[in-house]
Amino acid sequence: AELGEDPERRRGDGAAGESRASFLVEGDGLYVVRDGEEVGIDRARVRRAEPDTVDLAVRFADGGRGSVTLTPTTARTVQVALEVEDPNGVTAWGERLDLFPQEQIYGLTERINSDLIDSEVVPTDEGTLNRRGEVVTMSVTPTISAYAPFYQSSAGYGLLVDGTMRGSYDVGATDPDTLQFEFEAAPADAGGSFRLMAGPDGPAILDEYTALTGRPPTVPDFVFQHWRGRDEILPGEPVEVDGVAMNPTVAAEIQEYEERGLSSPGVYHFDRPWATGPEGYGELAFDPERFPNAAGMLRVLQDRGWHPMVWISNWAIGLRGEEARRLGYLVPGSDRAIDFTNPDAAAWFRDGLRTFLEGPEGRYVDGLFLDRSDEPDVPSEASDVYADGRTGAEVHNAYPVLFQQNVRQVLDGVRPEATFAIARAAYTGTAGLVMTWGGDTHSRDGFQIPETPASGPSTDLGLRSVLVSIQRAAYLGLGLWGSDIGGYSEFADREVFARWIEVGAASPLMRFHGKGTDLPWEMPTTPHDDAAMTEIYRRYTDLHDGLAPYLADLAAEEHETGLTPVRPLAFAWPGEPDALDRWDEWLLGDDLLVAPVWQSGTREREVWFPPGQWVDWWDHDVVIEGPTARTVDAPLDTLPLYAAEGSDLLG
Repeated sequence: AELGEDPERRRGDGAAGESRASFLVEGDGLYVVRDGEEVGIDRARVRRAEPDTVDLAVRFADGGRGSVTLTPTTARTVQVALEVEDPNGVTAWGERLDLFPQEQIYGLTERINSDLIDSEVVPTDEGTLNRRGEVVTMSVTPTISAYAPFYQSSAGYGLLVDGTMRGSYDVGATDPDTLQFEFEAAPADAGGSFRLMAGPDGPAILDEYTALTGRPPTVPDFVFQHWRGRDEILPGEPVEVDGVAMNPTVAAEIQEYEERGLSSPGVYHFDRPWATGPEGYGELAFDPERFPNAAGMLRVLQDRGWHPMVWISNWAIGLRGEEARRLGYLVPGSDRAIDFTNPDAAAWFRDGLRTFLEGPEGRYVDGLFLDRSDEPDVPSEASDVYADGRTGAEVHNAYPVLFQQNVRQVLDGVRPEATFAIARAAYTGTAGLVMTWGGDTHSRDGFQIPETPASGPSTDLGLRSVLVSIQRAAYLGLGLWGSDIGGYSEFADREVFARWIEVGAASPLMRFHGKGTDLPWEMPTTPHDDAAMTEIYRRYTDLHDGLAPYLADLAAEEHETGLTPVRPLAFAWPGEPDALDRWDEWLLGDDLLVAPVWQSGTREREVWFPPGQWVDWWDHDVVIEGPTARTVDAPLDTLPLYAAEGSDLLG
């Protein structure tokens, strides 16, 4: 941190292996926005300097006064706090940092760019790991909604903005040599703070970041087997399995898996509508018309090794909604969103969820699928006042985490070793509470309305975005991550499905879920019962399930250190230029190099092999020494996959 505004004193190249972060206090550095105008600091003097803090008295260009305090919080992290004596008229605060030549910026969102929902509806070929040249909005937006006011730099540092107010990052878009971030000021405090974390590399930065914000809870090993689910399970004439008459769709999946000799899924998901009441979620109880003998059905699944999971949200609707409104437990201005800032409302929510999980049906439910909490039905304006006095502007980014905290409290009290939760929305703190999935990534252009059949032209660009998102999530410390294989919208191209299966197998969580069936013997394409696709399905569910012990070990490592199972190549080789923005390859642990094919019709691709020897997973006689780039064959049934020489995975 420097006093003074001579730009020549603060430029540098940022050698690999160093931690380089430079920002100014005076001049073109820290600032506030007062009455619509950006106001910088024109003078700073040291008021107090001690080993554990440096306190600067500052004067703003408009004559206002305040302070900047630098406080080391660990051996590698310092907090920078800006305070304003007179907050009158101050609506935001911000800072500028240098961008060194060739420096790359990673993280912030899993969404591939900052056009909010547009590129989700119609996926594009934009977006890589490097955010340089973008303006990134920091406001949780559905449905690809993992956000964090945190980034990592290839110059060897990380930066986290404290709090939950909305903001934005201009990553060299306006000035190619400057990263500027600006956040709304909370009503009670016109200033703000951020933390700089020295690396020198991704794992070291994640260690600091997750030690502060939370590391993933332990999860049962079965989550690392593949998952099955579909957007809706239709009612029908019950079919008997193991002496229990149950929903015919569930029965058919159990029977087909057995008849085709497939290994059973670790997780079986019941999406909404699954419960009684309006919108399939009025009460926390299985709908007896859709799911007769629900407790028996769930027991059969459990006995066969399929661990049931159900959809839940922040909603209180139907009879629960009437009770919540009567008790004043909804957010003012919402007809369904529970106000988790109200201790009584939060306790009411937890009591209901706990009662379900301890009841005759819920005791067979091992997982919770946390949806919504990022939707417009959560009031988010400055005029919306929550029970604890905070405004909607303050709570908007915090709301998904409040929801997750209450769910985590219930799970830890009911069956801490055998239960899990997964959510689509994320902000600071999410990683320490739940796993995440990548939202409604599409394999068709356009919205897929629940009440209408899937439509719109096929696209493989949704799968492309997953290759970016899975690594973006890793930079944010969200390591236990998966996507909707085939896309949430029902796929129209069998090659998109095949390639997505391969990507799912090389993800920490392999999740078949979305509209349609995602079953190779019930294809929306021709042939309907697709023998070749069934073998691809078998090959890669077997691969993933065989990796389950390895993935469980990686999850245990993340729980201890924050290091994610998916590791962008720059984590291990920050000094290799070819590794810095390798958005379509990653390491799974230290031992597997994954280089998926995402484009339909493609049967080969160039793979960059990092330093070391890499053994072809499918042909152990092929050993490639890196660093080198090589074009490799990739038939439709083949994921380019390589194991580090000497790895136990090679057998």
